Amino acid sequence: MTETPITLTDIAILAALANGIIPADARDAGAASVHAGPGIAERMRRSPYAPVYVDGLKAARELAKGMFAKAVPELDAAQMHELLTALIAQSPAFFRQLRADVCALYLSDGGVWQRIGFPGPSTDAGGYLDFDQPQL
Repeated sequence: MTETPITLTDIAILAALANGIIPADARDAGAASVHAGPGIAERMRRSPYAPVYVDGLKAARELAKGMFAKAVPELDAAQMHELLTALIAQSPAFFRQLRADVCALYLSDGGVWQRIGFPGPSTDAGGYLDFDQPQL
């Protein structure tokens, strides 16, 4: 299996896009808290979806330049939202894969589980003991 070359610019773009999908808030740093950019870049390196990422990164660069005359990592939150909306239309396969990878990285992190109040998998305990109680 061949590896897809990834540049530091690619990692910076992936990180910026990931932070646009799960932005920082008062609870945590969003996708940045799980280092989503480098994590996705590493997945991309050996992934069968690498061509989707390569094409999507190219589309993101071109859209950011055309829409805002800026590089993707230079966009503010509103511009990033517009860019992601444009990517949904122009490169839907890339957006779906990116969103899935960002969410998977974020929601598989134990620290995130603690911050959002998720007690962890119930399989070890045979289910959640409070399954019949209203959840907060």
